[in-house]
Amino acid sequence: MAPFRILAIACLTAWTVSAQAAHEITFSPAQMERLGVSTAEVAPGKEVQTETLPARVVIPPEQERVVSAPQGGLVTALHAAREEPVREGAVLAEIRSPELVKNQQEFLGARSARDLAAASLERDRQLSDDGVIPQRRYQETRSRFKQARAALEARRQALVLAGMSEAGVERLAETGELSGRLRVRSPMDGVVLEKMVRSGQRLQQATPLYRMARLDPLWLEIRLPLDRLQGVAAGVPVSVPCAGLEATVSRVGRTAEAESQTVLVRAEVAGGEPCLRPGQYVETRLEVGAGEGRFRVPEGAVVRNQGKPWVFVRQASGFMPVAVSVHGHREGDTAVISGPLQAGQSVAVSGLAAIKGAWSGYGGGE
Repeated sequence: MAPFRILAIACLTAWTVSAQAAHEITFSPAQMERLGVSTAEVAPGKEVQTETLPARVVIPPEQERVVSAPQGGLVTALHAAREEPVREGAVLAEIRSPELVKNQQEFLGARSARDLAAASLERDRQLSDDGVIPQRRYQETRSRFKQARAALEARRQALVLAGMSEAGVERLAETGELSGRLRVRSPMDGVVLEKMVRSGQRLQQATPLYRMARLDPLWLEIRLPLDRLQGVAAGVPVSVPCAGLEATVSRVGRTAEAESQTVLVRAEVAGGEPCLRPGQYVETRLEVGAGEGRFRVPEGAVVRNQGKPWVFVRQASGFMPVAVSVHGHREGDTAVISGPLQAGQSVAVSGLAAIKGAWSGYGGGE
């Protein structure tokens, strides 16, 4: 590197480099050849660019469930571990609950009261038909029966909410046998994400036991810069690093994150398990609009001067430094830029040290 710099400085001191009003840097073809200066054509920005972006795999909120204790009591058994798949209706935990016994007693009491009210209603109906009692008394008896029936239904619903199955309630009604053993069952097919209690632990009602989820479909959350949002809308395909899988944009955020100036783009993918796992970061490929006034040049054509990006545009007698904005990088070591350029112009892509050195000597500066 040192010999090259010495040679470049020696050559530059021997040249008569003129800086015109627009700071054009004069280079002869012989000088360009000697220093290995070459150019490439400025290409128009494609209407659609493929953007490579990281995405976080998340579970849609409607697919997550927290399974809680329907009654207070003592945990006697836990049947599911973290990361274990479970089927809907499978027993997750067993609880010994005095409150369940109390609810069962109240149910049986309400059932007896309903049966007694039903018998009274039938008796008064016959007496009313025979004219023995007034119609008003029959109406009062019927009202008490309806109240007893409603109270029984309320007790039955309380047992179901406490975790008893419909079959278990019917069995209780037939046999009258009380049991404080409560089985907590899975509300859906899914995977256990978290076990939140231990066997032998005493619980209150509504204490969380498990957190579980269904892992199909999954969401991909992508943070996309504001200037690359053009053309991104619901239905746009998103490539994921899984054979035969493709996600689809389902929602584009309406707000931007203040610090990063990015917008949340959410894509949905079905059948991603086991390739995609919640919490994982993956590389996705998203087709985005290139935007108006964008051009493509080799990455090596962009240099920085005083913290700003520039390119050297070929002129008849040399090169003109042109300030540009960089909007990203694409496959093939290509930069997407905008600025006062035209498609078909040529920009320097090698020998830039010599060009920049000449420019620095005429007002460019580092």
